Amino acid sequence: MFKAVIDAGYNSFRLVIYQIFPNHTFRIHSSLKFFVRIGEGITEGGKIREDRVKEAERAFSIYRKILENKKIEDVKIVATSAFRYASNGKEVAERLEKAINNKIEIISGEEEGRYSATGMLNTLPINDAILFELGGGSLELIEVENRKVNKVFQLPIGALKLLHNDVKEIRKIVNDALSTVNVKKFSTLIGSGGNIRALAKMDSKLSSYPLKSIHGYSISLSSIEKYSSLLPSLDIDARASIPGISKDRALTIHTASIIVNELMKYFNANTLIVSAYGMREGVATEGFTLTRDDWLDAIAYYHALEPPKEIMIDAMNFFDGKLSYFVASASYLSLVFKQAGYLNPFEACYRFMKNAVLPGFTLEEAYLISLICKSAHRKVKKKQLKFLKQIDVHKKEINSLGNIVKNLVDKYVDGVKI
Repeated sequence: MFKAVIDAGYNSFRLVIYQIFPNHTFRIHSSLKFFVRIGEGITEGGKIREDRVKEAERAFSIYRKILENKKIEDVKIVATSAFRYASNGKEVAERLEKAINNKIEIISGEEEGRYSATGMLNTLPINDAILFELGGGSLELIEVENRKVNKVFQLPIGALKLLHNDVKEIRKIVNDALSTVNVKKFSTLIGSGGNIRALAKMDSKLSSYPLKSIHGYSISLSSIEKYSSLLPSLDIDARASIPGISKDRALTIHTASIIVNELMKYFNANTLIVSAYGMREGVATEGFTLTRDDWLDAIAYYHALEPPKEIMIDAMNFFDGKLSYFVASASYLSLVFKQAGYLNPFEACYRFMKNAVLPGFTLEEAYLISLICKSAHRKVKKKQLKFLKQIDVHKKEINSLGNIVKNLVDKYVDGVKI
């Protein structure tokens, strides 16, 4: 089945169509974004400009054409901070409802934060942390303890909203706003939002990170401090020339980097973990709690296969070291690709992990799984381990784990153990 979510944000509008699997996981089937910037120029109680409304109507008419063509009836549209701030927000939403022939829900800051938290909790191994979603017009801060949302705060801080303030003013505005919230200062900071993902893309490209995904990617405080100093000194064309930064995102990336820098300092966080998923995925998975096992099963469902759960149990029983779950995951994925007909399932697993997103895992964990798959058919080299900063493992160990995976997978024919 398919479900569509439209996020009518302060800076951009995005339609995402999800293929929903039997265990309530998903894959993104298609996505279309327009930088409508509907919140541009809005002051508290002011009005959304008519030219922005017409741009929004144009975007929604295109979305309607796609949804009707695909015959998708399960559609949820959420409008965020611009619609909350503007005196004509409700009126504009009603106009857009006519353009798309669907109901639009203007959600509160707390609802936005809870959706964001759900999207991140369902796609990353989070326990105790501060989560945030940085949009164009607002910042949602969420305190999470034992994987449960304790508190949600919505602050009127956004990368587009603060665009015309200088660096010192932005830093002061952020710190003044943070001083009004009462949350625990967990050192694990996890962020989502378009600008956060852009920072991750830029950092990963500059560091030549071997995986293309940025879900679960880590950026150090020192890197964020460097970007928050450099990016504001460049004009928009210079920012757009940096790898990973599009022309549209170059408008606000420097403002976002300053906000993130202040957040990291406030929470004494040395590392920012980036989520590729947030509010939209929270809307898509609302009411369900998803685990790593669920996301592994999603790969099987995507290949129209019954999840081969037995090999996970075999692997965990055979190897009970600190990396046992990752060995089991590499075995599971390799078996899925074997059943799907790939001539070299271990190479297929390695290539998949390099080029796709595996929710439920940090990016370093995903990279570890890719190396275990690779070592099942070709030895890994020492230089490939340099990106494993949090996981202590050496080359010999990786190669021995690959042999375990190969031996386990070779025992299965068409998903049946022989």
